[in-house]
Amino acid sequence: MDTNMAGKPLKMMVAATFLDGAARNAETVHQLVAGSYPSERYCSRATIAEHLKSLKAVGVLQEDGSYLDDTGALVSVYRISEYGVEKLRKAQ
Repeated sequence: MDTNMAGKPLKMMVAATFLDGAARNAETVHQLVAGSYPSERYCSRATIAEHLKSLKAVGVLQEDGSYLDDTGALVSVYRISEYGVEKLRKAQ
């Protein structure tokens, strides 16, 4: 995790997890950011999933694929867009 993002809003931290170019789903992102928000109840997998959808809607992320998990639920995987990289670099 980029230490320059410490203390930033959760949505910004969620976006920053993608700066390394890796594709991630909500569970993976949650594991990466949860340590930065240890006592915050809003830092949940469901909240992060909503942030991912929101970041996709504004073009920061793009859907990289999807799969069915062990329970049959559809899991979306996201990757940062070029636009997203530019936006995050300007924000830091």
